[in-house]
Amino acid sequence: MNPLENPKWNFWQVLYLILIIYIVEFFLGWLKPPENLSYQQGYINYLVIGFGHGLIFFTTLFLFIKIKKITFANIGLINFGLKSLLAGIAGGIVLFFLIGFLGNFLIDYLGVPEPQSFALVVQGTDSIVRLLPLLFLGGIVVPLQEEILFRGLVYPPLRQTYGRGGGIILTALFFGLMHFDFIRFLPLAVGGLVLTWLYEKTKSLWSVIIAHGVWNILMTALMWLQKG
Repeated sequence: MNPLENPKWNFWQVLYLILIIYIVEFFLGWLKPPENLSYQQGYINYLVIGFGHGLIFFTTLFLFIKIKKITFANIGLINFGLKSLLAGIAGGIVLFFLIGFLGNFLIDYLGVPEPQSFALVVQGTDSIVRLLPLLFLGGIVVPLQEEILFRGLVYPPLRQTYGRGGGIILTALFFGLMHFDFIRFLPLAVGGLVLTWLYEKTKSLWSVIIAHGVWNILMTALMWLQKG
């Protein structure tokens, strides 16, 4: 099957799903990044919010799937194998160098941006044991969430309405915008462009999830090494 053709949902229904998640997290007080991320309590709070967000997302996703009467195959979770694994690893390495180069280029013109919450937590982590949960969160949980959302759910209806080219561009722009980071918007949009193109080529969301995970893990490792 081709999960990119004839989706049984539309873009606005995906926006409702996102809105529900934000409403729940608003009442939980999770939309504001935790403070003191370089310290023990900030580290714990960050992990609670990160994994809690994952729980809310997958619970909401499960309800969405039941309501729309679709399967995980319909959102692209098919064809997991050596081909998707290799494509994902290669894609993640390309993203790591491409986005790193683009980020350094923008720093020359816009200056060094404020570090993201994840970077602050990594910088305050003083052992491999404490780093492992962050690698799991950034390398597995977040890629699963974001790729199911942006490539699995957002891209197919946009592709159906605006064609492959328009769908890829709009999905990439939406991916960049939803990170709410003006300075990093362009690198994130370019990353979204590559990930959506990879999904179009492989027709398997697993390759894109792996690519996103490899990208995040390499970035985390680099931040860990740079902190000395």
